[in-house]
Amino acid sequence: MKKKNNFYHSLCLFASMAISSELFAQNTLVDIASNKGVITVQLSDDKAPATVANFLAYVEEGFYENTLFHRVIQDFMIQGGGYEADTKEAKPTHQAISLESNTNLSNLRGTIAMARRTAPNTATTQFFINTVDNTFLDYQDPSSPGYAVFGQVIDGMDIVDSISEQTTSNALLNSTAARDVPVDPIIIDAIRLRKGQLNFVEQPSVYTEGDTITVQLEETQIERQSPLDLWVAIISPEHHLIFVTGDGFTDIPSAFQLNVSTATSSHPIFNFTAPEGLTGNYTLLAVFNQPSADLSDLKHSLRSNIAQTIIEIK
Repeated sequence: MKKKNNFYHSLCLFASMAISSELFAQNTLVDIASNKGVITVQLSDDKAPATVANFLAYVEEGFYENTLFHRVIQDFMIQGGGYEADTKEAKPTHQAISLESNTNLSNLRGTIAMARRTAPNTATTQFFINTVDNTFLDYQDPSSPGYAVFGQVIDGMDIVDSISEQTTSNALLNSTAARDVPVDPIIIDAIRLRKGQLNFVEQPSVYTEGDTITVQLEETQIERQSPLDLWVAIISPEHHLIFVTGDGFTDIPSAFQLNVSTATSSHPIFNFTAPEGLTGNYTLLAVFNQPSADLSDLKHSLRSNIAQTIIEIK
């Protein structure tokens, strides 16, 4: 029962943040899941390969789980990715990387860049998201090398703006006095590499008794590189969570299909006739998850967006 409840709360949390972005390139996508919402970033693999590779190495290690947006300055930027949320101590990192700022990428509103110390080649894990155009942070010349931009927010900029407006104060970070620390902690739950993009095929939004309801999922934009488990669930008008399986419907946490082949991009879910007495609004949710992932930790193991649609039965 605990797993079911955790899955329900996680799924509902992510459903409330469900995103659908216009993906205009095949560069890597990551979701920054925070206690304020999800920020989706398209990385600049093509223009800042070394910086992106360093960032993704930490993502795959789970480094960013339960870290903080620890520095927030309105009309400037929000910075995070270095301190444990619970202890506010700095997390150990790998070796710093060489500065990759002379790339013609500019610190414009919505871009993500690596934070560093005064010396150029000192960036490790911390990053910041520009909330205004900060072109003074761009590369000028070797004596003024700027900060390395390595991606762009493509969805969730409203979340970034909300974080930037949080009340801040002086506080201790790593046992050292720091400024511009949010009074209410802004926690990065996880940064997840997006490995799939799911969408429900367009269908009528209203049905009546006797109508045939056909539900199908399609994968778009992102080509999966590995098999993943596909989960499909329905939230009833009474807020009950119902799982859709290959055999029907159940309240027991169950995947719709395990280890979905990368060769399959179209997924018929169900086709049934609306029976008498089944009325109300039903929310349909779907997500690709890590194979055999622990559902009690769903938000850390998701590997796609949350596909969401609502149908009404009268």
